[in-house]
Amino acid sequence: MFACIAPRYDLANRLLSMGLDQRWRAALIEALPSLEPGQRLLDLCTGTGDVAMALRAAAPDGVAVFGSDFCEPMVALAPPKSEGSPGPAPAYLVADALQLPFSVGSFRALSVAFGLRNVEDPAAALGEAARVLSVGGRLLVLEFSRPTLPIFSSCYRFYVFHILPWLGGLLSGSREAYAYLPESVWAWPEPAALAGVMQDAGFRVLRQRPFLGGAVVLHVAERC
Repeated sequence: MFACIAPRYDLANRLLSMGLDQRWRAALIEALPSLEPGQRLLDLCTGTGDVAMALRAAAPDGVAVFGSDFCEPMVALAPPKSEGSPGPAPAYLVADALQLPFSVGSFRALSVAFGLRNVEDPAAALGEAARVLSVGGRLLVLEFSRPTLPIFSSCYRFYVFHILPWLGGLLSGSREAYAYLPESVWAWPEPAALAGVMQDAGFRVLRQRPFLGGAVVLHVAERC
């Protein structure tokens, strides 16, 4: 499903979110911890590498950035986007979020933007994230949620269930992928419940920041 929308994934994201996805990703970057040369960052479910590149731009010299995703066609689009950018590009790899090829405590921070919901076993993926993060390491999860404002929630639900699949299909060529999105969002745990899953995986939740009336939430947590 993700392979077939890869070529127009970025364009569809910009248009369907009216550019707000870039602001949400910027908020994720602002939540990074202090970084020092020699430390490493991982962007999980990196897709075409937007967050990995933003991490690279924000990190000081000497901090290595990695981006991993299970979808090879998505990952293949990431390296060319870094051409011409100053400094070393992120290192990209195809990897399963449930079995990351990294040792215990490898990373100072780990981000995942709009990808945790798509993993087969999100709780296990959080456990794997805890494994590769150092103690005190930062977890940054940006994910869709159900809006909390009643009137906006009704309008948003109509948009994502009836308009978004049609528009997404028109832009990407796959209506199926964008019909899946609202179904997965409405089945996703609410922020309080997700905080419990994070705690069970070995994290202390620091804060949860809602955007767009709660339709998107940035979850910031620390490895215990």
